[in-house]
Amino acid sequence: MKSSKKKNPVSVCIDHVSSCMGPVIPVLIAGGLVKLLVVILTMTGLMAEGTTTEIVLSLIGDAPLYFLPFLVAYSASVHFHVNTVLALASVGAMMSPDFVELVASGKSLAFAGLPLVGAEYAYSTIPIILLVAAMIYIERAVHRLMPRVLDDILSPLVILLVSSLAGLLLIGPLGTLIGNLLSSGMAWLQVHSPVAAWAVFAAILPLLVATGMHWVFVAVALADLGASGVDGGIMVSFFILSLAQSGACLAVFLRSKAASVKKLALSCALTVFLTGVSEPPIFGITLKYKKPLVTAMLGAAIAGAFQGLVTIHCYVYAFPGVPSCLMFSSAAEPGNLAKAMIAAAIAFGAAFLLTFLFAGKCEETGDEILD
Repeated sequence: MKSSKKKNPVSVCIDHVSSCMGPVIPVLIAGGLVKLLVVILTMTGLMAEGTTTEIVLSLIGDAPLYFLPFLVAYSASVHFHVNTVLALASVGAMMSPDFVELVASGKSLAFAGLPLVGAEYAYSTIPIILLVAAMIYIERAVHRLMPRVLDDILSPLVILLVSSLAGLLLIGPLGTLIGNLLSSGMAWLQVHSPVAAWAVFAAILPLLVATGMHWVFVAVALADLGASGVDGGIMVSFFILSLAQSGACLAVFLRSKAASVKKLALSCALTVFLTGVSEPPIFGITLKYKKPLVTAMLGAAIAGAFQGLVTIHCYVYAFPGVPSCLMFSSAAEPGNLAKAMIAAAIAFGAAFLLTFLFAGKCEETGDEILD
């Protein structure tokens, strides 16, 4: 018997976003690592800035981010089961150099009397996901209405035309508006109440990760990095999350009496410390045993308050583990990396100390595993 319980619409949207973004993340990390390599080579003097070699390496690192709409269109087409080639072609209209030039002209734009919003879609994610999701219904309607004898010949034409126009006239601008509202909201909080804003954001990130909502903010950070080359703090909070979870898991490792829990806690602590992948410690240790989650959130909040107090930026997208700390390095802001590392140390130390002192007793199969 099928369950009649329906998922919350917000939860459904979050599931779709995470499913579309998940397959794209590895190539974004690869691009970020290339950018980090460029930073290391130029900082050590092994490669001079402005040389052809530096430019080529930089463009290789930038390519996944710039062409992110095509990558997201591919993963979204697979997720939503729509024609991949038509999805890519429809997004191509939004990414066309001619359309980019038209937008850059600053002229008032219209199509057949309908207003055409002059938005740029490079680095975009939310508009692309919305467009590909809409193609589910466009494809169904076209195939249902098209005479069977003409379906194979004319349906691709109609789907491409309708999807492209929908993307340019309605869905693209709507998705851009949603992304801009999120980005503007984070920027407003950073200006008007940075300490409280980043403390709260860093604290609730484990809950956002647990529900998949963090992908929305990853999308905002990617858009900011692509548009201006700087993320105002979202990736810093993810860095804080990684170190807070690592510190909490290390405290559980030291206090636990159960060998299986000690092994899992140490593995989670090292994994998130080195890779920035926070799901293992969240689902394996802190969320499972509740109190370590609370103490890790408190540790992250303290570090987040420091982040808001001193203002820290991110310049390259990478998974926020310690080896990727150069994502916060910039010649234009020499002290930024040091501030990021201090925030990370605060997160690790505070979460470790609070968990070690106040995690209390956790149980697994009836056995107490913490003193």
